[in-house]
Amino acid sequence: MNPDSKPCSQSTHFWLRDHGMLVFEVQHVLFRVHAYFLHRDSPVLRDMAPVEISATGPEPVFHLDGVKSKDFEHLLWLYYNPLITNYTAPKTTWQAILRLADRFEMDNIKKIALRNLLVAPDVDPFETIMLCEREDMARAQAEEAYIAILTRNAPLSAEEIKVWGLTAEVIAIITQAREEVIKLRNRAEEGVRDLVKAALKNNSKMPE
Repeated sequence: MNPDSKPCSQSTHFWLRDHGMLVFEVQHVLFRVHAYFLHRDSPVLRDMAPVEISATGPEPVFHLDGVKSKDFEHLLWLYYNPLITNYTAPKTTWQAILRLADRFEMDNIKKIALRNLLVAPDVDPFETIMLCEREDMARAQAEEAYIAILTRNAPLSAEEIKVWGLTAEVIAIITQAREEVIKLRNRAEEGVRDLVKAALKNNSKMPE
């Protein structure tokens, strides 16, 4: 090293502390992953697994009870995806990621999962509405979903209320808005009828 050269300084953003690896047991499947990402994003996992683990002793295994191994795989895929520019995944994958993000209090991961769920091609309007009932979502983000339900012919059914777990507030929004939609339709039909009558009257023909 040149003694006259300026001494090096650590990067503010990219001088990463080596947290080593963590081993998780999920439904009798062992996962060995980098600790850094999980410690960074999840206070729950950070409290569960210590920052420093002895390098000489056996690796401790942390058990994730009540978690499906496939769901945990989906969560890890978000960190270890080899196609860093392509995060296309089925809706079920993002649902699994959201479940674990909620469980492990991973706020940034929640945002990613919710953003992808809302644009999923097979997402049901009711599913969108209930996603937007979360505390971390705005109800206005479900505008298109409400329009789809309010402009369909079929009214809200008891089965839909049960299946989607619609809250009393959501039910009230749908039923009240639907009444207004029906009124608008009726007024529109009456207006069309009046226009047709006027057109026929102005263009009447004499009977032969």
